[in-house]
This record gives sequence, C-alpha cells and structure tokens, in this order.
Amino acid sequence: MLQKNHKVLSQYDAVKSFVLSQVKALQETERVTLNQLVGRVLAEEVVSPLNLPGWPQSAMDGYAFSSTNQTDFMPVVDTIYAGQMPPSCFPADAVRIMTGAMLPEGFDTVVPFEEAAVRKPEMNERVGRESGQGFEHLSNPVHLRRGYHVKTVGSDVKLGDVLLPKGHVVKVREIGLLASVGIRDVLVLRKPRVLIMTSGDELLVPGDAYSIGGVYDANSFQIAALCESLGVEVVAVVHASDSQQIISELFQDWSEKVDLIMTLGGSSVGHKDHIKSAMLALHESWAWKLAMKPAKPFAFAKLDQALILALPGNPLAAFMSFKLFAEEVLRKLSGASEWQALAEKVRILQAMPSGEKVRWVQVCKNQDGVMPVESGSASRLSVLHDATGYIRLESSKPYEINQMVEYWSYGCQHG
Repeated sequence: MLQKNHKVLSQYDAVKSFVLSQVKALQETERVTLNQLVGRVLAEEVVSPLNLPGWPQSAMDGYAFSSTNQTDFMPVVDTIYAGQMPPSCFPADAVRIMTGAMLPEGFDTVVPFEEAAVRKPEMNERVGRESGQGFEHLSNPVHLRRGYHVKTVGSDVKLGDVLLPKGHVVKVREIGLLASVGIRDVLVLRKPRVLIMTSGDELLVPGDAYSIGGVYDANSFQIAALCESLGVEVVAVVHASDSQQIISELFQDWSEKVDLIMTLGGSSVGHKDHIKSAMLALHESWAWKLAMKPAKPFAFAKLDQALILALPGNPLAAFMSFKLFAEEVLRKLSGASEWQALAEKVRILQAMPSGEKVRWVQVCKNQDGVMPVESGSASRLSVLHDATGYIRLESSKPYEINQMVEYWSYGCQHG
C-alpha cells in the first residue's frame, strides 16, 4: 500500500504506476498553423481533403502517348509543362511531357527521353497536321506496359485517407505531407503548462559573481530544457526561499495557473527540506524513499488542477528522476497516444557487480552493445555528455559481459 511518511523503501515500478494512474490527459484544444505544428499532439485525426495527384501525371521527363496506339511512328505534336492544361490530341499522337505535367486525355504511358527513339523531320518535308508531316516522330515502344512512368489519380494519397491519427505527436518530416494536400492548420491539444520551482539559499544564478558556499543553479536550466524538448510550455521558473510558509503560498498561487509544478531539491529529510514538508501538508500527497540509485527521494501531490512532482536536488539525480517519472507524466498529460518510454534489449559490454538496489546507469551504445559510463557521484553532470542513454540493473543480481539489459536511448533531445 502506497502511503506518505513511509518508513521503508518503496519499489520504483509500483510508485511509477501509481503516479501515472493519477494523470489525466488535457482536453482543451486550439488550432495551429503548419509552422507551429512540430511537436504538438493532434486532437483529431487528420484526413486528406483530396486525391494526390488529382490527375494522371507524368513521373518523368519524356514522351507521353496512348498504349492503344498501333502505329510504328507517332508525331510529337506539342510540349506540356507542369501546371499547364494539356492540348487535345489524336489517339495516334505523342507529346513531349515534363515531370509533374498532366497527361492529355486518353494518354496513359510515358517513355523517358533517354529511352526514346525519335526520328527528326526532313528539311524539305511539308507541314501537314493530319499526316504528321513536319513533326519529329516517336518510335512506338510497344514493349512498355500501360501506365509506365505515370502517376495515377490518388496514387500518393487518396481522398479520405487518414494521414495522421489522433494523439499523434507531429514530426518535422510530416509537415510536407500535410502541406502537399493543402492543409493549412490543424486542431491540437493545448500544451501542458509547467512551473519549475527551485529552493535553497545557496543557489546562484549563472552569470552572477561566484561566492564561497554558493552553488550555481544547473537544475532549473536542465529541467526547463527537458520540458521544452517535449513540447511543454514552461510558464515560469521561480526560486523559493527556505520557508515552508512561502513554499505553501507558492503552491496555492500557481496550482490554479499551471498543470504541473515541478520542484527541485528540498524533498529529502534535511532540516531545511521545506518542499517536502509543504507537500505533505496537502490533503493529497505522497512521499517515498525509493529502493534505487540515483533519484532515491521522490514526492507527489495534487492541488486544485495541478500535479506536483518533487525531484531531488543533485543534478544527475534530478535528471534521472525527470526521465523516470516526469517525462511520462508530461507525455500522458499532453494527450499523446504513445506516452510510455520504451526500452530495447542490448548487450552490456562490461561486467557489473550486484547491488542492494535497482541501479540506473549511464551508458554509451555502439554496434556491439552498451558500455557503462562512470559517474563518480550524483552531481557529476559531465557524464550525460558522454552517455547515449541509460540501462536498468536489478538489485542483488550480478551482470556478466554480453548479458542482455534494458536500454533507454536519449535519442534527439531537441525534437
């Protein structure tokens, strides 16, 4: 049973499952244009309003003709470019045609220029439309199948096709598809609004003069960047002084303005860990010591419309707590249909001794497997620069070289 103010270590999987069960997807929607769409979650499926192409179209620069033509040579009577209406042609005619141009009615085959055999007109040949005199003539490539190098109506996209499903997170490579069928704007779910709250009188703002006993605030910048990489709106970053009353007032004030309050530090068992005390004073709150490293302390609460997640203060632990909890909370909150972080099975290339707790280890992946990256401490951020992802090592279990482990990739952190 998950309870606040526990006295024993809790299991990560049970805590994560409970927290995610409390998350409901946002329902508010808005329309955004294509240049604002990347990373947004679709509030409805996107359906093609037309066929693409909308007419028989040449897929090559070449000569177009009718496959029913039985003559040995066909007069080439015109040239058609993309965007032009094709001329009326006789069934025995041929035309030069460029890529993307519309085929004349009844024409159904295209032979590329480099495959065509063409006879030039004689210098003294008299021009005559009905006889084909004065035109170059295309030798009939009877070996070609009907429809050769012709894009038929709807061969790329059909009217009514579902291009992207509801709940899909739009990617850069999908914008061109939507534009190609004339879609200008799309209905999406509102971005989750997040407040990041730091605490600790020792924190310095990067750019300020360094002072003995002070620590530059790395966490808020790191966590804000992680939020923005998920398409989340970071409404504000506030610094709370070491006062439970002030922190409680900030919780109350911001709970009506944002969907998630994420705190950094002050959630452990120190005398000045007032964030945890302020959270536990709320009606709906839970706090745990997790049987894992890093990111052992974690707390969760609900206040008005907002969820509150309390992440550790050590930078690497805060990063991992975000990956292990906040990332999926935010994805589910955003309404994304695929919000769970999926692992792959890989080989570990270094033997690892057993430990008393679940361990999350930074690793670098290559074609053979993953190699652990030594971290040294929970505050050493440089390890993240060298890592491509992380693995899970179970408690009380030694790992041999080439044993299979679960691996989560960091992938592209900027979308």
